[in-house]
Amino acid sequence: MGAEDNRFYREPTVSNEIVEYRKTEAALAALANSYKDVVYDVTTREGMAAAKKGRAEIRSYRVDLEKTRKEVKESALRRCQVIDAEAKRITSALVALEDPIDAQIKKEEQRIEDERNANARAALARVEAEERAKREAEEARLAAERAELDRQRAEIAKAEAARIAAEAEARRKIEDEERAARLRIEEQERQARLAREEEERKARQAREAEDAKLRAERQRLEDERRAAEEAARKEREAIEAKQRAEREAEEAKQKAKRDAEEARQREILRKKNELLDGREMLSAFVARFGHREEFAAIREQIADFLETVAA
Repeated sequence: MGAEDNRFYREPTVSNEIVEYRKTEAALAALANSYKDVVYDVTTREGMAAAKKGRAEIRSYRVDLEKTRKEVKESALRRCQVIDAEAKRITSALVALEDPIDAQIKKEEQRIEDERNANARAALARVEAEERAKREAEEARLAAERAELDRQRAEIAKAEAARIAAEAEARRKIEDEERAARLRIEEQERQARLAREEEERKARQAREAEDAKLRAERQRLEDERRAAEEAARKEREAIEAKQRAEREAEEAKQKAKRDAEEARQREILRKKNELLDGREMLSAFVARFGHREEFAAIREQIADFLETVAA
C-alpha cells in the first residue's frame, strides 16, 4: 500500500479476539478503502495490470490468513471454533473484495480466451467448476472435522474432569491416612527417643564417673613415674658429669703430654733443619767463591767444619 493509499486507511474498530488475525484484520480496512467497488478497465494493459496487482495483494492476505488459521488451529485446538469463525468472517470480507475484481479479471480473460479458443474456454470453465467443487468439498470436510473435534474435546474434557475429581478424592484419602500413620509413628519414635536418651544419659554419667576415677589413678601413676624418672635423671646426670670431668682431665693430661712431645720433636727438627740449611749455605759459598785466594782460609775452615759435621 503506497503513500497515497494511506489517506483511506482507518484504524480497525473491532477488537479481534484472535491475536494472530489482527494483522490481517488491520489491513482489511485499508484494503476496503483501496479496492471496494473499484471498477478496472481490464480492456487496457494498465487496467489489467492494476486489477491483477489488486487481486494479488488481496489474495496474499487471504492465503496468509488461511495459513495462519491452520497453524493456530494445530497449536491450539481449544480455540478452533473462534479461529474458524473469525477466519470465515475475515475471509468472507476478503472474498467480497476480491471476487468483484476477480470477476472482472476472469471476465476479460474469459473473453480473450473465448476469442482465441472456444474449446479452451470450455476447459477453463470445467477447471473452475472442479476447483469450486473441490473448495466446497474441502470446506465441507473441514466443517465435519471441526464438529468431530468439538465432540471429542467435549468428551475428553468430561472424562478428564471426572478423572481429576476421582484422583483428588483418592489422593485426599491417602494423604489423610498417611498423615495419621505418620503422626502415630512420630509419637512412637519420640517416646522411644526420650527413653533412649534417658538411658544414654545415665550410661554417660556412669562412664564419666568411671573415667574420672581412671583419670585420677592414671594421674597418680603418672606423677610417681615422673618423680622416679626425674630422680633417675638427676643421678644419671651427676654420674655423667663426674665421668665427663674425669674424661676431660685425662684428655687434658694426654693433650699436654702430646703437646710437649710435639714441641720437643719440632725443636729437634728445627735444629736439624738449621744445621742442614747452614751446611747447604756453606757448601754453596765454597762452590761459588772457593776459587778465590781471598777466601782460601775460610774455605779450609768450612771444609774442616763440614767434615766434622758429617762425621
